[in-house]
Amino acid sequence: MFRYPLGKGQGEVTMGYYRTFIAGCAALALAGCKTDISEITDDQLLSLLGNGRSPAQITAGTRECVEVLGGINEAVYRDVPDDVMGMLKTECRKQLQDWLDDPSRNSTELQLSDFDREDLSQRIVALDDAQTAEREARREAEKAERAAQREAEVAARIEEMQAELAEVTAQGQELRLAFEARREALAPVCETLRGLREELQAKNRIHSLFNRGLPRACTGETLRREADQLAAFEERVASFEIPEANQLAFAFVPPLPRIDLKKIDQQIDNVMAVTTDYRAALAAE
Repeated sequence: MFRYPLGKGQGEVTMGYYRTFIAGCAALALAGCKTDISEITDDQLLSLLGNGRSPAQITAGTRECVEVLGGINEAVYRDVPDDVMGMLKTECRKQLQDWLDDPSRNSTELQLSDFDREDLSQRIVALDDAQTAEREARREAEKAERAAQREAEVAARIEEMQAELAEVTAQGQELRLAFEARREALAPVCETLRGLREELQAKNRIHSLFNRGLPRACTGETLRREADQLAAFEERVASFEIPEANQLAFAFVPPLPRIDLKKIDQQIDNVMAVTTDYRAALAAE
């Protein structure tokens, strides 16, 4: 209630002043009610908007809600019909309100209306972009680590295979020397036995010794089967090459042939024993 009446012009000016003053106060009040998003941490936003995993991540659907409500990236959604956009916004607000009401997720002072703010939308999108970049960097680092591990495994396998090749080559050379020594020892013994056999045949063609025949080691070329095995092995070793990395799992150093030197020694002993029998038979004739 005013003490003095106002003139017409003065009253209009005064009322205009009050209207401006009230409008300014209302604007200040609204500004004062806006949540200061600079005080909200990234972890709080991730807890509120994340997918609940560890670490929490903003899903593509949540990002879409934030962009639509905040009015950013409008070019992406310009072809979406208004009714579809309206339903999308409704569903987004419903989901966001559920999260805001959940104290296990929400530790902020954010209100649903804050999600209509462009600055909050940009903050959330920037956080999602940073998370995406961090995940990509982590994937690249893990990829590089796996590649380095594979390279180390390949190098170790190549080194191992080279050692195996050197070892089997040396073993093959030793086997060759031992085999040749036995074949050289067996050849004249077999030749002697054949001569004694012919001599006995000339004296007694029905002697019981002929029922046994010659020992296997003295039939055909001496130790031909074993000699062929050894030659084939040496050829494989000579032509063997360490394969490319993608073929290492399927490559194997040629193994030594299964030539049993002890059995060859037994064959030599057997030939010597048969030779003694033939000598005894000839002495008896």
